[in-house]
Amino acid sequence: MKIFKRLLEERRLIGISLRHPRKALNSILTILSYKLKLVRPWGRPIAVDIEPTNFCNLRCGHCQVTHWSKPKESLSLANFRKYIKHFSEASRIKLQGMGEPFLNKELPAIIKELAGQDVYIEIVSNGTVMTEEIRDILTQNPQLSVNFSFDGATKEVFEKIRVGANFEKVTENIERVAKTEPLKSKVILSMVAFEEHKDQIKPTLELAKKIGVKDFFLQLIVVNYGQNTFDPETTKRRVAQTESFMGEIRDIARENGIDLKISNDLYDEKNPCPWPWLGSYIDTRGYVIPCCRVANADICNFGNLDQEDFRTIWYSRGYQRLREQIRSNELPEFCYSCYKAGIVEKMKNRSNKG
Repeated sequence: MKIFKRLLEERRLIGISLRHPRKALNSILTILSYKLKLVRPWGRPIAVDIEPTNFCNLRCGHCQVTHWSKPKESLSLANFRKYIKHFSEASRIKLQGMGEPFLNKELPAIIKELAGQDVYIEIVSNGTVMTEEIRDILTQNPQLSVNFSFDGATKEVFEKIRVGANFEKVTENIERVAKTEPLKSKVILSMVAFEEHKDQIKPTLELAKKIGVKDFFLQLIVVNYGQNTFDPETTKRRVAQTESFMGEIRDIARENGIDLKISNDLYDEKNPCPWPWLGSYIDTRGYVIPCCRVANADICNFGNLDQEDFRTIWYSRGYQRLREQIRSNELPEFCYSCYKAGIVEKMKNRSNKG
């Protein structure tokens, strides 16, 4: 639940709740629903991911977009307006999904429209697409954070992981954003770390300081997007989190004045997945998907906003079934890579006995 805890601790989000009692009430009801594991929640999602594109200009091996053959699609401004009406009680909207959002030429207009609705906006980008208009949008909104994905502090490693990117160009683009004066938005450097590249974490933290980024998000949980055929060795590539290694990382961040956040917790029986209560994911075609770690309607979806209103989908039999599975630890297979190995083994043993 750390992602939602971070959201609730974000001062700008608190300000939004104070200005909008309805959003504040929804947040309280939603969190209570999660704590009580209600299959019919009292509240609606606090956080919603809306996907601007389902394609990318890079070919990163660890991303499912590289490996699927879906037709390229972008979210139109008209459809965004139609979908966002379902989420008036949400406090945070993330404009990113399984593609590079700024390949959608209507995204600047979508961001401007969303900025007028007094919500906290998050954007995740690979940093390859940058214009003066985009830079202005990413730097001049006090209720916006932009998270630049950046895996590796050297040209060789970076371009090996982020296939198709140019290390120097991406670094320059991020630096231009981070060193903009005045900078009203929040700029974050984000790294997905694998065991084979864990030696890049420390120098990437140092690089963040050099290019003017003060916030760093380190993701140590790598998943297979609910597809065991995607990468059967996913869990074996996770960084070994020894106490000494994690301490060194935190020391490097502190020495460089970096505010470091680490995502390294897998779910278990005491800390189950909160997504079916606290959040939802909407793809470019309007399909409602349980979370950003699946982010693929072909794996799981509960309906489409072009055909049903979100309330109907939120309380549908499928959504209720998923909540029941999570609260009873009878997980669907697409949830396995987000849970600790011991829980997954129990699931597999029960399935085999069945």
